[in-house]
Amino acid sequence: MTNVKFNWLLLLIPAYILQVASINYLHGNLYKWMLVTSYLLLVVFCIRNLRVPGIWWTFAGTASNFLVMSTNGLRMPAYMPPVFSFSKHTALLLQSGQFGKSVAMGTTTNLNFLGDIFFLRVQPPTLVSIGDILFAIGVVILIQNAMQEKKEVA
Repeated sequence: MTNVKFNWLLLLIPAYILQVASINYLHGNLYKWMLVTSYLLLVVFCIRNLRVPGIWWTFAGTASNFLVMSTNGLRMPAYMPPVFSFSKHTALLLQSGQFGKSVAMGTTTNLNFLGDIFFLRVQPPTLVSIGDILFAIGVVILIQNAMQEKKEVA
C-alpha cells in the first residue's frame, strides 16, 4: 500500500479494541464511554486522512452510524422481520435489549432509515445500514487506489 499514506494510523487499534470490548463485554456507562471513545477515535482518524481516496466515504459511513446510534441510547436499530426469519432467538434478545449494540427497531427508535435495514442473505445472515454501505464503498475505493502502480514524477 505504498500509494496510500495514512496519518495517525495507530488510532485504529484502540478504536477497534474499544468497540469490540464495548459491544461484547460491557454494559451501562462503561459501554457508553468506550463506544463513544471508539467512534471519536475513528472520526479523528478520518478527519486526519480526508485526502486519502475513499476516506470521505468511510467518514460518512462512520458519522451516519454514530448519528443514528447517538439518537437511540448508543444502540443501532435493527429491522425485525428479517431477524425473525433467520433467528428467533436473536430477535427475542434484540427485543429485550440484550444483543450487542443493537436494539429492535420500532416506533420508539429514531432515524430508522439509518439503522440496520438491509438484509444480506450470506452466512451468517446479517443486517447492514446505509452507514455500513458507505463505509464499505470507502474501503473498496481505498483498496483499489492502493493496488494501482505508484506514479513516478519526472
